[in-house]
Amino acid sequence: MKRAAWLAGCIGVAGLTLLASCGPKPKYNTTLPVSEVMAHIVDPAAWQVWHSSGTVDTLDGLKSLAPTTDDGWLNAESGSAAVAEAGNLLQLPGRARDNGDWLKFAQKLTAAGLASKEAAEAKDPQKMYTTGAQIYQVCTDCHAKYYLPYVPKDTSWPAHPRLPEITPDMMAQMRADAAAQSAAKKP
Repeated sequence: MKRAAWLAGCIGVAGLTLLASCGPKPKYNTTLPVSEVMAHIVDPAAWQVWHSSGTVDTLDGLKSLAPTTDDGWLNAESGSAAVAEAGNLLQLPGRARDNGDWLKFAQKLTAAGLASKEAAEAKDPQKMYTTGAQIYQVCTDCHAKYYLPYVPKDTSWPAHPRLPEITPDMMAQMRADAAAQSAAKKP
């Protein structure tokens, strides 16, 4: 009797799982290019975190950037949450450059953003500094692989922190490099 009940339960769970997967698939509108996601979401959110952590050397000596008001901490928390969600946005179909390191970097960005959010909620300046450094490291590691190698050497950098648009030629080279790396990994 127990075996029949267990089998019926397994069949029921399998049936419900099958029914749940039959529904309509979500439709994502990812027409906003990655460069704009970076310029309008990632960069401003990361700067909210970075302007809420560490110190700056001024003529009057070291000045802490840690928030001193509840509004300041809320601003740091909001920036951190936006960084975390930006990692998810970068994993959406249509934005992910590949299913390898791109996704790993995006997931690390989400994890660092969530850790930074916890630090802001705890109003912990040292953890804000540490998690801000984690966000910075993920950004620089990702850019080293997916952006900087494809920027033409004669590109003049704008005064605005927004990065130049990735051209179709740069994208084609990225895809070719990813395909070559994938082929090299196969036995």
